[in-house]
Amino acid sequence: MRVLLLLILAVSAHGSPIYVFKQKDGTIKFTSKKPPDTVKSIQFKGRESNFSYYRVRGGFPHRGFRLPKKLVTDKYTDEISEAAKKFSLDESLIRAVIHIESAFNPQAVSPKGARGLMQLMPDTAKDLGVRNSFGIRENINGGSRYLAWLLKRYKGNTAKALAAYNAGPGAVENYGGIPPYAETRAYVKNVLALKDRYARG
Repeated sequence: MRVLLLLILAVSAHGSPIYVFKQKDGTIKFTSKKPPDTVKSIQFKGRESNFSYYRVRGGFPHRGFRLPKKLVTDKYTDEISEAAKKFSLDESLIRAVIHIESAFNPQAVSPKGARGLMQLMPDTAKDLGVRNSFGIRENINGGSRYLAWLLKRYKGNTAKALAAYNAGPGAVENYGGIPPYAETRAYVKNVLALKDRYARG
């Protein structure tokens, strides 16, 4: 798996997409040729997405994730501003979560099934009243509502709220704070770092 991941990184660094999908015999195939539309696959684009966090979740090593050099300040400004006001959140937090979760790709789907800009799991989306996780405004509102609820639950502790967003409130409760999961700790660290950068502009 490590060798295959390095291959993906090397090819994607030159702008060529890599498609990953499971074959009928259960083996995982990596190819630069786009599979038929009937085949469910994950597409990796190094330059386009900067290997956003959602692309390395669900089995791929996350420790090699690097924060993007370029901020994205020109996408979904109205929707993010609207959600920030509605749920009393910092726009920089919402934008940082979107950046790490989906790299601003509204059609993003993680290996675990999380969907859309803020990577809502189907059950979570249902609880939040989100009918279409791929809808930009609906997804941002749902994810922001969930973030606001988590922040209230953890008395404004952003790190704990983010840990719960990533690993689930149950994990945070079980460990009395940020779980000792490498993925979750990296996630919290990276979102907070991006939040500060977005806040500074």
